[in-house]
Amino acid sequence: MALTFYPNPEDVKAGSLGSRIEVLLDAAERYKASVLDATAPTDDSDKRKGFTPREQRYAFNWDEIAGVLRLIRDLPESTKADKLKKAESVTKLAEIYEVLRGAKMSKLEAVRLALISEANQLRGGSSQVA
Repeated sequence: MALTFYPNPEDVKAGSLGSRIEVLLDAAERYKASVLDATAPTDDSDKRKGFTPREQRYAFNWDEIAGVLRLIRDLPESTKADKLKKAESVTKLAEIYEVLRGAKMSKLEAVRLALISEANQLRGGSSQVA
């Protein structure tokens, strides 16, 4: 059985930072749907709570999300507009982590909260978590 990676590396390499983030968000949503579909019970008698690694057919390509995070970290913060652009990118990345958290990866909540906090600091606002 072949392992399918989300997103496809060729899809993330091309385009601007904004388009890369959108590709990652779309891939996270497809990955979540695949994982939730794979762990759903097939009938009333099958009450599966998870699956073994041998049954896993989908994986998220963490190298791509790390590359986008590196690009975001390298964005300038010299002006207020630059900080707002960076905060927007960090917030979008937090949305990706929120989608992945819904794919039975509850430990990603800490990363999402840290990203939201960073975005709030960049905006110069309160440290309120969304």
